[in-house]
Amino acid sequence: MDIEHLRRDIPATQRMVYMNTGWSGPSPRPVLEAIRDYLEFENTEGPTARPVLDRRTKVRDGARAAFAGLVNATPDEIALSDNTTEGLNIVLNGLRWAPGDELVTDDFEIAAGLVPCYYARAKWGVAVNIVELDAQDSPEQFLARWDAAITPRTKLVMVSHIFYCTGMLAPVKDLIALAHARGARVLVDAAQSVGQLPVDVRDLGVDYYAFPCHKWLLGPDGVGALYIRRDLVPDLLPMKVGGRGAASYDHHGGFAPATDDIHKFEVSTTNVGLLAGATAAIAYLETVGIAHAFARSRALAARLRDGFDRIPGVTITSPHDGPLTTGLVTFRLEGVDPHQVVEALWERARIVGRAIVYPSAVRLSLDFFNTEDEVDLAVETVRQIAREGLSLRPVE
Repeated sequence: MDIEHLRRDIPATQRMVYMNTGWSGPSPRPVLEAIRDYLEFENTEGPTARPVLDRRTKVRDGARAAFAGLVNATPDEIALSDNTTEGLNIVLNGLRWAPGDELVTDDFEIAAGLVPCYYARAKWGVAVNIVELDAQDSPEQFLARWDAAITPRTKLVMVSHIFYCTGMLAPVKDLIALAHARGARVLVDAAQSVGQLPVDVRDLGVDYYAFPCHKWLLGPDGVGALYIRRDLVPDLLPMKVGGRGAASYDHHGGFAPATDDIHKFEVSTTNVGLLAGATAAIAYLETVGIAHAFARSRALAARLRDGFDRIPGVTITSPHDGPLTTGLVTFRLEGVDPHQVVEALWERARIVGRAIVYPSAVRLSLDFFNTEDEVDLAVETVRQIAREGLSLRPVE
């Protein structure tokens, strides 16, 4: 992997130390060019001229196929969405909840996942059971926590494949098998997994899998996908509906809803230029090699953790080693608010990270385009903050 060549494709890497792919990844030039080329074509030829309409259909179909191929699904199992949150909402609001049903999730979920669960509780009287997790658990300990929480009344389990707040890689395949044995379906928040590591929804056995394009895929904001296992499409009601929600209708009251059609979850007009960018992003990452990228990000993360281990006052809150580690590293600096650490990292060394509210921590995302020198700079900058305090001055 020629890192310097790849970095030249990603302009942001020339201006800063970008360690926040877990929030939003910097797009390579081919992604920007694909978006620009499509929008220029549409604007020049006329948005509803026949050549544009034909190309629009081709781009939409191509994006759906690209998302499907990325996770080993079929195109008729992929609903195009705006982001992960929309995908989660489609499932949480589309299931046919009944009084007494249980929804089991965990305390490591992002607000975009937890809050829709709480709304489901308010709307339908669903019992929301929350598993308390520990990022230092072994896979066996992790599964034991869920085993104690899932009951015969559990209708849905919602869990992240990789937790945004700790970088812990959940053993979701085993959790899915456990949930299915109890009669529950599983919705996975894949915001931190798709693009970071290889994903095969068939191998996982997952029911619903929601992911975005703007994080580890390094694509544009405003594009994502929801995988729905083919046999479950008819049973899931669309949470918002437009013309695609009808199998047939007339203007005098005649109506038959669409049931066995993935398009029923897609309401209306979208920015097709962004879909062109998403397809380009997937193609770019596949040339890099997702498995190789994941191995590199894991190695960089291990180097970062090793450096932090040598700094008094730093506590690593992500998994320290073993199979549950990823490219996300979270840590605390004793006595310092994480938001202040993030600000100091930027002011001292132009390092981009983010603060996590719960469990309180600083998070750095290591992607394939990061370098060993950048990791060492992050370690040295945190060491200086720990030693000297929060004076915002450049690192020598």
